Amino acid sequence: MSLTSLLKGKKPQDKAFQHIIKETLPGKGDFKTISGNLAFSRLQYTVQVPYNLVKPYNSGIIGTAFDYLARLMIARVVKTNSDQAHNDLVAENGVNLVSRWLRNYPTTLKRVHMRFREAREHFRKCSNHEQDIKDFIQDACFLAKLEQMYRTGLPPTNLLQEEFFDAPDDEVVRDLERLCKVFQDTFISTCVTPASTVIYNPTFGICSALAGGADGDIIIDGTLYDFKTGKDVGYKWQEAAQITGYYLFNELASEISEEESYTYKEIRQIAFYRARYGEVEYVDVLDFSAHQIQRAKQEFVRYFARNAAFIS
Repeated sequence: MSLTSLLKGKKPQDKAFQHIIKETLPGKGDFKTISGNLAFSRLQYTVQVPYNLVKPYNSGIIGTAFDYLARLMIARVVKTNSDQAHNDLVAENGVNLVSRWLRNYPTTLKRVHMRFREAREHFRKCSNHEQDIKDFIQDACFLAKLEQMYRTGLPPTNLLQEEFFDAPDDEVVRDLERLCKVFQDTFISTCVTPASTVIYNPTFGICSALAGGADGDIIIDGTLYDFKTGKDVGYKWQEAAQITGYYLFNELASEISEEESYTYKEIRQIAFYRARYGEVEYVDVLDFSAHQIQRAKQEFVRYFARNAAFIS
């Protein structure tokens, strides 16, 4: 059971989980933007990459592929731990899952492994400026397929077909190229420096494990970001709850883990990056009620103790 599933679920256990986070949830008016525009504003935001997809199902691949491309662009700026950008990829968990599904199809399985290794090597070369970022788009889309399999736990219907290894649709490539340009011009230029401290795909100890392996997109200089490539910009409580949940998990994990078994991650802000608008919406965690945060941590301890078998 993933954190997303818990936040969308209708069962009593899901509702109990949602209630805990809602008690601390920042509202629409609590968020600010780097641009100075009103957060989540359809009127004040300017569309920089229009949503013109003919095939709606491509939006899922674009969202995950963009995450890989974004971390690649960040790694090209922040050299101190750039190797971590292309190591421990979530897509590798997808490869491990495919290895079980395809154990009776050795030829296809071998091809999946080879394609994954090729994509990871291209990632390394691009992060070292040995190749253009655009050259990595097809690899990012393949990694996205693998990651989606891991997160859903389901094989695609075309896994045994040549189509599974095909290049992405032209509309996917064009969209990602435009999203990357806006990311470079807006996010990289304002939120990332060579001296930045970056944590890729942060996890939150035992709390992540208890919530189905919950992991965030990235932490940069104390800001936990969630990248969004969708066309909608309105405030959604589930989105705010997910990123707030990561912050709470980090606070709780450092308290309940054994000494030195969890590395506390300093999070001073939680933020969304709206990739089609080049907008960053953020809230300072110091604006949260300390009393409510402490209460939420205590309630999470009780919740996990009661429901560990259900959500794991």
